[in-house]
Amino acid sequence: MKQSVRVKKRMILFEGCNRNMILKEFDLDLPYTGKNGKQDYDDNWKAKRIKFRDEVRCIASFYERVFEKKSIVDDYWKVLIECVDTITDSRVRNLLGVCTVQVELDIEEYFHLSNCEKKRIVLGLLKSGIEKIVEAKGWDYTPFDKAYNNIVMNNYTNTWIWKKPKKSPDKKYSAEVFCEHEVGSFDISIIIKSKNGNEMKRVKVKSDRPNEWAYAQNLGALDWVSSDEVVLVNKEQTEHWSISIAEIK
Repeated sequence: MKQSVRVKKRMILFEGCNRNMILKEFDLDLPYTGKNGKQDYDDNWKAKRIKFRDEVRCIASFYERVFEKKSIVDDYWKVLIECVDTITDSRVRNLLGVCTVQVELDIEEYFHLSNCEKKRIVLGLLKSGIEKIVEAKGWDYTPFDKAYNNIVMNNYTNTWIWKKPKKSPDKKYSAEVFCEHEVGSFDISIIIKSKNGNEMKRVKVKSDRPNEWAYAQNLGALDWVSSDEVVLVNKEQTEHWSISIAEIK
């Protein structure tokens, strides 16, 4: 009963929101379709689902980053593609602002692919699901097509600089955090450049799960603690990683 009340409250709050929501998130899921209950899910499905949800973030987050955010005249802030063996629901559903649609995927076959092949498959699944949504909702497909082509043109390579570079106190150097989002990992490197922009040193300081819930905790603050040493500190300030100019010379 309490859970039903909470759901109703969320529905009321959602229905009262501005209908012109900004579509800004994209994700894929591997929902459990078995009928044998929680124990079967825990034993035979949960680990697959977590692995899949981690791996798809490489392309899904890339898509989010290059997607030209638009104001959609519908109640949607997120697109969720449910990957299933057999489509059991062909509708485009609205789950509290999450535009949800099913597409077919043989998950066992997917897990045997190389990482490069997985990237292509995941982008293809996104494309297939979005095409169904666009057709059903009558949306302009242009921004979705641009995001897709951007990823292909960049050879599916999801790399970016976190925040702005930081100059050393004496202005001789600058440091930046370079992020490489792969299918199986999220790698964080600190790069030090000279005053004229030449790269002097690149050190990978942390590798984590390729899911925002994991790796985002590592990105707290980048600061020079002296003219010779730059440090990246995690959000909880429980870990830090540093590079010293003395190590470079």
